Amino acid sequence: MRRIRLRAMVGALLLALFALVGAVPGAAAATPAAPGTTLPFEYHADMAVDSVHQRLYIADIVTGSVVVTDFDGRVIRTLTGLPGAADLVLSPDARTLYVALNRGDAIAAVSTTTYRTTARYATGAGTAPLRMALVGGTLWFSYGDQWASNLGSLTLGTRPRVELAHLPEGTWPGPPMLLSAPNAPGLVIAADQHSTAGTVTVYDVTSGTPLVRTTQNNPGGISAVRDLALSPDGRTLFAVSGAPYRHLAFRLSDLSVEHVYPTGTYPVAAAVAPDGTVAAGIDNSYGPDVYLFAPGADEPSQVVDLDPGTALYLRPHGLAWSPDGSRLFALTGQYGVALSLHVIHH
Repeated sequence: MRRIRLRAMVGALLLALFALVGAVPGAAAATPAAPGTTLPFEYHADMAVDSVHQRLYIADIVTGSVVVTDFDGRVIRTLTGLPGAADLVLSPDARTLYVALNRGDAIAAVSTTTYRTTARYATGAGTAPLRMALVGGTLWFSYGDQWASNLGSLTLGTRPRVELAHLPEGTWPGPPMLLSAPNAPGLVIAADQHSTAGTVTVYDVTSGTPLVRTTQNNPGGISAVRDLALSPDGRTLFAVSGAPYRHLAFRLSDLSVEHVYPTGTYPVAAAVAPDGTVAAGIDNSYGPDVYLFAPGADEPSQVVDLDPGTALYLRPHGLAWSPDGSRLFALTGQYGVALSLHVIHH
């Protein structure tokens, strides 16, 4: 009996210690999240949120599929036949979902009403498009392998046109993560996902040719970037890296550090709500996963433990807000286990 009690006490102490990992001084106790919805795959590459149809799209590069859920997390449909579904971009009218086909050397256009592929734009043999950003009527995409990686463009419209190699060879050590937003018109933000250089570059693409507006290696000490997010006014960039153990906000104009949000080990995700609330996520198997901050705050207003008492962790690039800021979507998982989708009401 003594051994059983001792084991129970040790187990309880270990869980308590795990819960303290990544804790922020002065922060509120972590709130357990409601159980998540189990998804039909183990990995994900991107999410896109559709406010018109109240749908969430989740891409899996491994199975070449996109899961469609409603805003309560219920699975509506699984779209297949999308080899290497790596990145998602929704058209401004929410009628079309563009999917980068990393293993299909193409970009697919999928109807958000019929869920059928309406077009497939070839990007060239061996290009393997990985990330996308939409600016005006042009989809910019990163593609290639290692130092042969580059930036391409797909001009949409009645006469679609693909152009490759917009940048000098050797600019990036792998296809960079890309970000664009209506609140930062004419800009494509690129970030190194593949090396310790952690380069972040802001391109002006209004002329059809990417022109460097600002660039920095290791801004704020970050390295390989795991997520990007923009503030509602388009002036503040979040570039998330496993270290340093905090979430950094940068001025988009010069990539200088604007604010430090204290979180913990290891930052993997960030998303900003329309009211400016910052969702900062870390890889923490036992304990808090997501910290919510008011804009510019030094302490979180809420801390969330997505899967209490389990080894599940928040996925890199695994947070997204609904456009009205009422829901935060979060993906958790671990090797060999199906992903879980959590809906956090805000």
